[in-house]
Amino acid sequence: MDFQHFTTSDQVQLAFSIKGSGQPIVFLSGYGGAGEDFFPQVNSVVKAGYKAIVFDRRSHGYSENPVHGHSMQRHGQDLAELLDYLGLIKPILVGQSMGASTIFSYLNQYGEDNCRGAFILDQTPKIINSADWEYGMYNSENIDFDHYLVGELPNPFYKLPKGLVLPRLLVQMKRRPKFDFATTKPLFLDHMNSDWRELLQRLSMPIHFLAGEHSPMWPAAHAEASAALCVNGTFSIIENAGHAVNLEKAKETNQTLQEFTKRLS
Repeated sequence: MDFQHFTTSDQVQLAFSIKGSGQPIVFLSGYGGAGEDFFPQVNSVVKAGYKAIVFDRRSHGYSENPVHGHSMQRHGQDLAELLDYLGLIKPILVGQSMGASTIFSYLNQYGEDNCRGAFILDQTPKIINSADWEYGMYNSENIDFDHYLVGELPNPFYKLPKGLVLPRLLVQMKRRPKFDFATTKPLFLDHMNSDWRELLQRLSMPIHFLAGEHSPMWPAAHAEASAALCVNGTFSIIENAGHAVNLEKAKETNQTLQEFTKRLS
């Protein structure tokens, strides 16, 4: 992908890539990932007549890694500034993991008027389990998140992607800048402690939750529970897939995404 950059209001250079034309769809990756990892979905939606915008959040992918702005609030603001910079009208927002939380942050701050719909990939709205929410991270009540990143992180895959997806993914990961876990730790902790359930109850726009059946992060049932919070929520679960469902089951993810986008046209 060919990346361009724009400068945020706090003087950070953020990367994005555009392919195709038509109804815009913006893709946001999870923590430590990069927008280019959505290549199976980008190729699919462009072929179907959409404009795909891949966005690297600050400190991710080919964007600048500043010492400031590591909060979900700022990441939501960055998304708003990207949409404004590109003059995007009513985009469809697609987010995987923390990319989904960035969408939630944006909607919480700026509302849903300039969003046609959201497609959420394997992200629960509340990560820490509680008496009124059992769809968070497995064993979250006993995890020391302050030291979580120094240990071995869960494998996002249930099964490795088939065909040409894995070789291309490995090439991309080797080529791009190394992710800075230390600098972005405040962002990680903010993400872990966020609770977007009240926001979901306020949204009237279409929002679809797609879960991997065998996600190592949280129960797949979070998708149905999350959709139930929304006025216009739907959900689906892809079998034999983990947290990185869009890579493990690219064909099924693409089909579900296009079914959702067609509903919005």
